[in-house]
Amino acid sequence: MSAQMSLLYPITFALEERHVLVGLLDNTGSGLLEEGHAAEGAAYGAAFQELWDHTSHPTIDLPSGTIVTVSLTADHWALLAGSLDVDAFQFARRHPEESALELRLRDRIIETLGDAMPALALPTAPKRDDVRVPVGEVGWYRLDSALDAAEEVLILGEGTDYDAWINQGNGLMVGYCVVTGTRDGSIDVTAELLDGAPPLETGSWDDIAEGSLSLRTVAIPGPPPEANMLVAAVPGRNAVALFELDPVWPSTCMFRVRVSVRNRDAGTGEHHLIQMWRAPSAPEKLIKGTDLTGRRRRLAP
Repeated sequence: MSAQMSLLYPITFALEERHVLVGLLDNTGSGLLEEGHAAEGAAYGAAFQELWDHTSHPTIDLPSGTIVTVSLTADHWALLAGSLDVDAFQFARRHPEESALELRLRDRIIETLGDAMPALALPTAPKRDDVRVPVGEVGWYRLDSALDAAEEVLILGEGTDYDAWINQGNGLMVGYCVVTGTRDGSIDVTAELLDGAPPLETGSWDDIAEGSLSLRTVAIPGPPPEANMLVAAVPGRNAVALFELDPVWPSTCMFRVRVSVRNRDAGTGEHHLIQMWRAPSAPEKLIKGTDLTGRRRRLAP
């Protein structure tokens, strides 16, 4: 092991914050091992053990508010920061206070390590495909990872009012779902997996929005691991594969997605451009909003 790889970087935390780190490493590693992801689960176990071996107060029986110092290698800090990001994103609506704390811890790790923070794993090569995607009668489809292109999308829950749910967004994106003008038909979608944020091109598009997605990049642990797919689907129909995801650690990780659309109001020729790249989670934002479809969704009661 090189000196750089074994170099430890100390960061101070309140005792309660360290408990969050310990619990996340332990629970994530145990879950991965139970699912058969032996190598990745072992990586979390190693980070967990390193935390206990290199903490200024290894005992948990300490007064509330005690300040402790935790020292980890850059790779283990990166693993932990990525896991904090995913956990905060996935539970933001149900546990907003806990999610806000995890994001603060993520940011502290990134800021403290600075240039020593390992770069996010990038796609082996940019990927692009043009497909036809079915949409439901309400007018939307979901972006998600799947074990194969034939897997059907998971619905939000029995009795969900999808029409009301997608009106909670910015008229184009809400969570993992993309709003269409077409209803109960199909549209043209161009999907790109990129190695960074692309230049913003607004001229030929009616509406543009960005959001974050938490995606599982590994379908079968291996070795070697089998890559998962990004798919587009609606309940009751087969998913359409957009492109293959490169397996990385953490295998469930954050992506940024930009959706650009045109002709949602036209009734024909609707086209969506899906551009995705690795990036920490960030709030959804509407970059351009000019069509009537998006306006009606934003103004809906």
